[in-house]
Amino acid sequence: MIFTTISFLFFLLVVLGVYWSLPSDRWRHPFLFAANFFFYGWWNWKFTSLLFFVILISYVAGQWVQQAEKNLALKKAVMMMACVLLIGILGYFKYANFFLGSLHAAFQQMGGHLGWSTLNIILPAGISFYIFQAISYVVTVYRGKLAAETSFIKLGVYLGFFPHLVAGPIIHAPTFLPQLAEKRFFNAPFFVEGCRKFALGFLYKAVFADNIAVIVNNIFSTLHEQKVLSIFGGCLGFYGQIYFDFAGYSLMAIGVANLLGYTLPDNFNFPYRATSLVDFWHRWHISLSTWLRDYLYIPLGGNRCSLPRNYVNIIVTMLLGGLWHGASWNYLLWGGIHGTALCLNHFWRRLTAEKIILPTAVFWILTQAVVFFCWIPFRATTWSDTLFIFHQFSIGIIQFISTIAKLHFPVITTALAWPLLLLPLFFDMAFNGSLVLRKRWEWDSPTAFCAAIVLALLCGVLFMHCGTTKFIYFQF
Repeated sequence: MIFTTISFLFFLLVVLGVYWSLPSDRWRHPFLFAANFFFYGWWNWKFTSLLFFVILISYVAGQWVQQAEKNLALKKAVMMMACVLLIGILGYFKYANFFLGSLHAAFQQMGGHLGWSTLNIILPAGISFYIFQAISYVVTVYRGKLAAETSFIKLGVYLGFFPHLVAGPIIHAPTFLPQLAEKRFFNAPFFVEGCRKFALGFLYKAVFADNIAVIVNNIFSTLHEQKVLSIFGGCLGFYGQIYFDFAGYSLMAIGVANLLGYTLPDNFNFPYRATSLVDFWHRWHISLSTWLRDYLYIPLGGNRCSLPRNYVNIIVTMLLGGLWHGASWNYLLWGGIHGTALCLNHFWRRLTAEKIILPTAVFWILTQAVVFFCWIPFRATTWSDTLFIFHQFSIGIIQFISTIAKLHFPVITTALAWPLLLLPLFFDMAFNGSLVLRKRWEWDSPTAFCAAIVLALLCGVLFMHCGTTKFIYFQF
């Protein structure tokens, strides 16, 4: 069920109406539990059993880990078994075909032949998100930072919470489970804030992301027929599309959670304002970068080791972060470039120790250039498409330099039309991303604030792209 559809709007209105009419959380939690499964089953009811199984594994593992508090060996064994089982589920559905296909291709390269290549596996929506949450719950209980949840229903509400079930953000158990222990009261200002976030997210997705997607998808679907300038425009468009698509979903998810009386942490903090790769990953997909830090980078040793080992930890973390996005060599390349660039970023900071002062604009351009080029393998359908784009860009750069040398300005003027795709992104980062400007334009009148929310929703409906476009992160 996609947030920008009539079916979801009807579902949400029914859920809100029933939820707030129930007398207490004693009834609301089972209702939310059922609503989560209805929401997930709308896509494919067969996979509701998988979600239930993941909740069951997490619940049993949490109870056993807590009961084995004095037996450290047993406690660790239970935690490891649960994590292996959860990762095994994720691996089967998401990576089995990738490894089998790679093995098949390797055999063909060596002149061999296998009678099979891939399995007929359907990837369940949002499996990476709720599996990562399940792992974080079990590990957090194991570390003693959270008591095991005694209520199966409450744990199910946390792991299957429908606002963020299929595309995040990834919510850590200590952030959400304590909220289930608190009594919910309808708070009008909090409800209106939820409407604001939902309206802004709807605008991001339905107007900006989906309309840019029409251009981007058309270019990438006929990639080998496009000129260099058009390919550049498609990549530039995706640079904006993926932000508006994912940030839009995150805002809508956080907004819906607010409507139900719950708080979810921000997942984006204007990442295209970042002036370093380190800063970028503090702003982009914050829930994933935090998860990778807490459950992968730090256990690997983090920065509490030698400098070479620290850089290896960074690269391994980002490679696995890339693989989390999908079973493809393109995602590994994306993660590898980011990991290498982060190491260079850290090395530069250590080398210069802020002794070399350059204009902030220089660091911003370098950072965004790396991010832009990393989105190419992320969006390209195949490895060969990625290589084709980079090859075309190398030719295009030579042609562009030659054009400037000949002072042939009409071509340059045509090239300047493509950045118009990013005008919404510019206004979002420059104005909405500025704390000073946001405070200056805060609404003092509740009526005017509500009118602005309604206007944003109306604009979204009027200018949204005809047809349903799935959120990019549904595939992860």
